[in-house]
Amino acid sequence: MFSKRKNVVLFFLTFSFFPSLSFAVSYEEAYELEKLSPVFAIPLYEEVVRSSGTGDFRKTASSRLYFLYEKFNKYIPAIQYQTRAGSLKNKKGEWSSLVKTLSDGLGVTPFSLLAVINSCSKETPVWEPPEPTVHPETGELIQPTPPDPYRVLSKKENHSLIRLCYSLKMKQKDFEGWDNVFFYLFSKDVLTKDEALPLWVGSSIQSGKGTPYKRVFLSGRFKELSNESKSDLLFLYAKFLRQNGKFESSTRYFLTSGTYASSKRGKWETAKNLLLMDRKKEACTMIGDSFNAGDESEILMKKICQSGNWDWIQAYLPALKILMRENPDPVFAYALEGGGREAIDLFLKQVGAKATDKDDDSEEDSESADILNKLIPPEGRNKFPFWDARDKEADLVVPDRAKYLCKVIRRPFFGTPSIQPQFCKEVSPGSLETLLSIVAEEEEEASFAFADPAYLPLAVKWIWKNGSESESNGEPALAKVLGPSSEPGPWNLEYIVYRKILNRAYAEIRMKDRYFVVSVKPSYVIWNKN
Repeated sequence: MFSKRKNVVLFFLTFSFFPSLSFAVSYEEAYELEKLSPVFAIPLYEEVVRSSGTGDFRKTASSRLYFLYEKFNKYIPAIQYQTRAGSLKNKKGEWSSLVKTLSDGLGVTPFSLLAVINSCSKETPVWEPPEPTVHPETGELIQPTPPDPYRVLSKKENHSLIRLCYSLKMKQKDFEGWDNVFFYLFSKDVLTKDEALPLWVGSSIQSGKGTPYKRVFLSGRFKELSNESKSDLLFLYAKFLRQNGKFESSTRYFLTSGTYASSKRGKWETAKNLLLMDRKKEACTMIGDSFNAGDESEILMKKICQSGNWDWIQAYLPALKILMRENPDPVFAYALEGGGREAIDLFLKQVGAKATDKDDDSEEDSESADILNKLIPPEGRNKFPFWDARDKEADLVVPDRAKYLCKVIRRPFFGTPSIQPQFCKEVSPGSLETLLSIVAEEEEEASFAFADPAYLPLAVKWIWKNGSESESNGEPALAKVLGPSSEPGPWNLEYIVYRKILNRAYAEIRMKDRYFVVSVKPSYVIWNKN
């Protein structure tokens, strides 16, 4: 549902104005920046078109804007531009190259594509079908036809346009309109449960309606989730954590999402987090190949990694201020403020950080029972979500020289942890519950690692006791299952994480390039020395 093939349609901005980032832009500034980096001239030309009223500058800026939209495959704003200009077809009556390219890429007709762009760009009231009418000659009942976007999205051949409509609705913040479309399509079985759950969670996170953790938790209890949907759900939760300033937790969930599917996406978002946390070197080694070539934040990230100084940044600042107010991104915040606490504060201000990450496993107050039963039928539910292994037992195989369990400073990411003796407690073999009760600190989140008498970190192995099973419900694992308990191990234990706000213990485990953050029950995990 979130595949890269369909991401081609998602190059547009969400407008959210903040006084601190408002300023005037001239055509000359846009033209000069276009010479340096054409894609970054787009927001400047857009600002000129919005603010210049009528006149030659506005016409010229509009012309340059359309050229750049086409050059960088920003299909949706380009088509909206063509619609306003009345140039969707040429003099021969042929569709423009942009319309044809996008409709062919999505496997739909130009008429269906334009119908969705037009209808989903407006508010969508709920559709309540009127009573059927009777044909005056045949006496047959004529069922009422729903308006667009309900009509066009209900057709099987237009399935790929649902994600496009979702993105348009999120852009204009028509969350109620999206709910109307979503529940109509789901009630008509146009959306499968596997497709519906990421959209359900995504709209919750962006609208602020409901508790995102609860929605992710409930979605993860659906037994038949594909790896792609698992990746999408964890990716959405990672974004939610990032927008609440929980960057370490967010980074772990981005990496976990990339283990199930879309590994490049997970690595790029991880790199953005690391950059915002002033870990530039690690961020730059993480990015690898392009995930979304032509995306402004990716282009900027590469430039930051390749440049030895900041002399070049001045020319980009006007564009970055616009991009930051319209589509907040960690890379933009880092570039505008040069890193540090100021960059984090700017990012959190622009995304409107919320104050809580409440954990509530119950189904009360999240949605009506009727909707939940449709989205996640009781017979199709796991006992726990797919990333949760609180019903599984495990062994920690610790070297004989282990003496301490230490709260660690995690810097650099996935590097050797910084251990300070004052944060260590001497521990004896026992359950993880006993160990955490000794060392747990009065803070929101802490990470722990084992250390030897010299306070050096130790390599610890994690082994599931119950062998190869499905991840949550004890049923035999299918060959396609990918997850932390699909094989017993040994896994490498990176850290034990305790999150006070959730009252949860997590194990970070790795095997080669597979990485998972798994919620565990501490009393089920036993420490054994070699």
